Amino acid sequence: MDIKISVVLPVYNVADYLRKCLDSLVNQTFKDFEVICVNDGSTDLSLGILEGYALTDSRFKIISQENQGLSGARNTGIEHVQGEYVLFVDSDDWLEKNALELLYEHVKGFNSEITMFKFKFFNNDTSEISESPFTNLEVIDPSLYTGNFSYYDVLDIIFKISHAPFNKLYKTSFLRDLDAKFLHGSYYEDLEFFYKVFLKAKKVSVLSEYLYYYRIRDDSISTSGDEGSFDIFNILESTNQNLIDANIFEEVKQEWLMFIIVNLKFVYLRLNDKYKDKFINTMKEKYEDYELNNVVLNENWHYEDKAFYLTILDAENYREFNLMFEKNSYEILAKHYEILSNEYKKQIDELTAENNYLKEKFNGSITNRFKKIVKS
Repeated sequence: MDIKISVVLPVYNVADYLRKCLDSLVNQTFKDFEVICVNDGSTDLSLGILEGYALTDSRFKIISQENQGLSGARNTGIEHVQGEYVLFVDSDDWLEKNALELLYEHVKGFNSEITMFKFKFFNNDTSEISESPFTNLEVIDPSLYTGNFSYYDVLDIIFKISHAPFNKLYKTSFLRDLDAKFLHGSYYEDLEFFYKVFLKAKKVSVLSEYLYYYRIRDDSISTSGDEGSFDIFNILESTNQNLIDANIFEEVKQEWLMFIIVNLKFVYLRLNDKYKDKFINTMKEKYEDYELNNVVLNENWHYEDKAFYLTILDAENYREFNLMFEKNSYEILAKHYEILSNEYKKQIDELTAENNYLKEKFNGSITNRFKKIVKS
């Protein structure tokens, strides 16, 4: 079989969700693909489930290894890829049944190194399906959908594009030429991998279709708040260097500084309390290294991000930080609503004055016409 697409599937203790993922692959309308299942030291029934599918479908290949984490499992998968293109799928998620067919038809026409597509969130607790500007790629101008583009065409939104690896099809030769790997043993490796690869791509395209469902569950790595969360600092430093190497740092500097704050806030708010003092101190240590002293606050900043930034240097511990963060948030909101209220008042006053003018003019006209009728 001529393998067109290799699906890299890291698997670690997901027995409750794995069959739905595997079924979505078995039932693909496109047939010329392989699934590289990397059993990353699972201790539940995951391996047995994989073996059952591999027995009946030769496209499923199992590689078992001691636990190396998500990045390590993906890297193992990359080493065994035989297809022209690579798709990363998380083992608790699933694909639309025509996903691979649509992707291959698209990429053969565009010859892209990276193809992005839309996805939706699935809430594991409520079964609610949702989307956002992050998942539906609406930040990318539709005019770019008709051909390939590069990072330089989207500098204004470069930090608003989804950096998830699972909603992108990669050309295998492109990844191998870069020797692209996920940062081993690190959290937030998706962020580092995306910018490392995206900033090297000359041909990026968008397939404007929803092809993937991303499961949100409380026990996933992305929602944990343990000591591994400190990896965000290394990830940001590495990405900062990638921007410098691409000669775009100065052009995107203010957007990048805001992106740093957004990510630090994201991690801090999910962090276990026992690590928060250390996290605050680390933010202070990195403050000048990240050039956060050069931040220019403007209306593009969300009020919470602005409040978080203003709190970093002033708080001594996490309890003080939390109180000051809340206080700054309320003050920024209050000022915003005060400005908004004054603007509305100004508009109301202008409309009232205009209305009085028209009323006086209209009534005067009627009175004059009435006098003329009486005289005649």
